[in-house]
Amino acid sequence: MKHYPSTDLKQNLGDVLAAASQQPVSITRHNRPRYVLMSIEAYEARFGNDSCRVYAAEDAPLQHVEMLEQYAAELHRD
Repeated sequence: MKHYPSTDLKQNLGDVLAAASQQPVSITRHNRPRYVLMSIEAYEARFGNDSCRVYAAEDAPLQHVEMLEQYAAELHRD
């Protein structure tokens, strides 16, 4: 896995994206791995059957939106 410092992302974005299209890439911060960047195809191949799905806010199931609203309401009560 290739590693790129987060401070280099702006200057080397093309290189980072090209590398991530081939294999997952580690993004480091203070010399420690913090994030992984990978193509959507690699993500879906690896996690496509995972029950923990990621949704855009407008695409989230109503049940998830209701749970988040309930949690937010509880946070504001405290």
